[in-house]
Amino acid sequence: MTCKLCHKPVDTFYDAYMECQTYHCKPCEFIFKDLDAIISLDKELKVYEQHNNSEENLGYVAMFQDFMDKTFLPYRAQISTILDFGSGPNPVLAKLMQRSGFKVDHYDKFFSPQKVYEDRKYDLITSTEVIEHIADIHAVMELFSKHLSNKGYLALMTQFHTNDEEEYLKWWYRRDPTHISFFRPQTFKVLAKGYGFTVLYHDDKKLILLQKESIL
Repeated sequence: MTCKLCHKPVDTFYDAYMECQTYHCKPCEFIFKDLDAIISLDKELKVYEQHNNSEENLGYVAMFQDFMDKTFLPYRAQISTILDFGSGPNPVLAKLMQRSGFKVDHYDKFFSPQKVYEDRKYDLITSTEVIEHIADIHAVMELFSKHLSNKGYLALMTQFHTNDEEEYLKWWYRRDPTHISFFRPQTFKVLAKGYGFTVLYHDDKKLILLQKESIL
């Protein structure tokens, strides 16, 4: 078995709680569940429909404001157009960004399935609590790169694991059956190198900002 991201050999361990084989790549620090652990689209949708993701949830709104403040707002002078990728049933982040003066499109494979980003490029793509649900990371990185303008920004939120397999097996985040891919800043540094990005910021917890390198 090799890593889905960097193609190096991986360590294998069993997650008894999730009843699945799990793979840990030491070079790029990517952890991912076996393909057998991926649930059906119907079951995945049912999980998302249980989330309390609305503007009335003040903690949820505060989380997004913190995400904005720490990732892309320091660069707002270079940002006009934004795509929120994986916006969920209620696009709270998109609404917050619109109120901050940005032009925002949003897409979600279940709740806003029209691919509004086709034939468009954006100054910024945001994707919060999304990439951990994705099996084919290369496909989504290619999409991000294709639809970002020259020197555009990519702001992501996903909980980072500690790179320790014993701690991973105690970690609440991996108990969500829709979560199949788990990252560290090092993982994103490897992805950035492969797709022409530079890592500008990360908090070593859950936030990371990348910038697409200039294409002459």
